[in-house]
Amino acid sequence: MSDTSQYQPKTKPDLGAAVSEIKTALTGKAEELADRSTESGAAAVSALGKTAATLAGSLEEQSPAVADYVRSTGQRIDRLADDLRDKSAGELLTMATDFGKRQPLALLAGSAIVGFALSRIVKAGMGASAEPAGPRADEPNVGRIDV
Repeated sequence: MSDTSQYQPKTKPDLGAAVSEIKTALTGKAEELADRSTESGAAAVSALGKTAATLAGSLEEQSPAVADYVRSTGQRIDRLADDLRDKSAGELLTMATDFGKRQPLALLAGSAIVGFALSRIVKAGMGASAEPAGPRADEPNVGRIDV
């Protein structure tokens, strides 16, 4: 007679606890990654605000009204950068969702503009690297007259 009880574990592992532990670990890692992305996004937005302030300073003499508009836009951009730094990724997602519910057309228009801009950037990057050199690219410009 063989005893099979020696091959069975004495206690059953708690599957629910294991799943809960894995979920907690993954949630923590996802929040950490989202916070890093948020911080780098805030830095990029802040740089854009500084660029707007510089542009406003250079436009001050030529067109004070345009300079004021650019300056106020730069200040709004700075506030956005501060919000990105101060809020968690979950809070930002909630804010974006709430804005989308209140202003669906504005969200749709903004998404279309961002998508268009990204597609132009990607297309310009691909076009520059895939553009073949002309048949005479290696020849020197000696004796040629460009008209």
